[in-house]
Amino acid sequence: MPDQPTAIDRIRALEALGTRRLAGTPTEKAVQASLGAEFEALGYRLDWRPFRFSRSLYASLMLHFGVAVFATGIGLSWPLLGAALHALVALSYTLESMRRGLLLRRLFPAISSQNLLAVKPAKTTMRRRLVLIAHADAAFTGLVFTPGLIRMATQPPPPGLGWLKKQLGLATATVAALAILEAIAAVGLWSAPTWLRYALTIPAALTFLLNLDVVLRNRVVPGAADNLSGCSACVVLAHRLEGRLPDDVELVIVISGAEEAGTGGALRLAEAMGRSREWTPADTIILGLDTLSNGTLRYVEEGELWPLAVPPVLEAAILATNEANPAQRPVTKLVVPTGATDALPFLVRGFPAVSLTCIDPDIGASRHYHYPTDTWSNVDTAQLTTSIDFAERLLVRLSSH
Repeated sequence: MPDQPTAIDRIRALEALGTRRLAGTPTEKAVQASLGAEFEALGYRLDWRPFRFSRSLYASLMLHFGVAVFATGIGLSWPLLGAALHALVALSYTLESMRRGLLLRRLFPAISSQNLLAVKPAKTTMRRRLVLIAHADAAFTGLVFTPGLIRMATQPPPPGLGWLKKQLGLATATVAALAILEAIAAVGLWSAPTWLRYALTIPAALTFLLNLDVVLRNRVVPGAADNLSGCSACVVLAHRLEGRLPDDVELVIVISGAEEAGTGGALRLAEAMGRSREWTPADTIILGLDTLSNGTLRYVEEGELWPLAVPPVLEAAILATNEANPAQRPVTKLVVPTGATDALPFLVRGFPAVSLTCIDPDIGASRHYHYPTDTWSNVDTAQLTTSIDFAERLLVRLSSH
């Protein structure tokens, strides 16, 4: 049997399949198919799950907060209309960020993408299903992803102002506040001063402008660390876990589509599994692998508007894995300031779900995050190996839970 390619060799080969690896493109599917061939050679059953989702998260952010800025101007003359528009934006983005529904985003055309599920069934009656999920698509880039701006945005907020760390939470809250002020003005109780309305619009205006820049640039990064590293790690783990899991454990590896579009593939999969009860929170654990290099390995506390606690069973397993390997740097919690991973749609539907990711503490994100330099040659191979080793130990521990 020929030697398997190394993780970095696989990343290089996948990156070479094509540029603009956006959701719904042939390149996205080519990466999934290439990985699928490796899983199939290991005896996994392949299950393709098509879905539809709009392509650009940044266009959605641009629309939401652009409407909010427009509503402030309208609200000066027609406060009831301004209140209605601001309330719509706040509700729509809250639902979208919590992966509970899409309102304004439905104005964009949907594209066809797919999730690839590689399934290794349990040998006996299934007790536990372990799901690994990593996304195949790559991200747009723009000014907001320059390391200096990321560093500024991820600095710890002043004491007592921890809520400022959630930038989109702040923007959404100020939009909701504007809706309340305009509703009060519409019924004649009190009219907030213009300067206050403008001040409350600043977070929405900044969000609109930064995302408008991403949309206008229309440039896609290679996405080697984010997230060909997670995809390649899935194949490595499939090899390493062969014959090591209990006979009553099913292993499912999901190579998702449209994650960079707003966890579209994971959302559609979580919705489908929730309807069909094919997977249930009682028998399924979700582990996301998203950017396993170019920083220090962390586990993610999700939540763009407010924090969503890591399920205790997963946090306990991560901490126990740390304790069992004291020579290794412990994997600690990362409270995300913005964005989400493929774990979120499952987490909000009651599944035990968490993601592992790498963060460079000097930047506040992984090195080369959503930047044109995120190429295979800039992947930290030593950290990638360390991350895969930790994921392997964690999965073995979870398989016996």
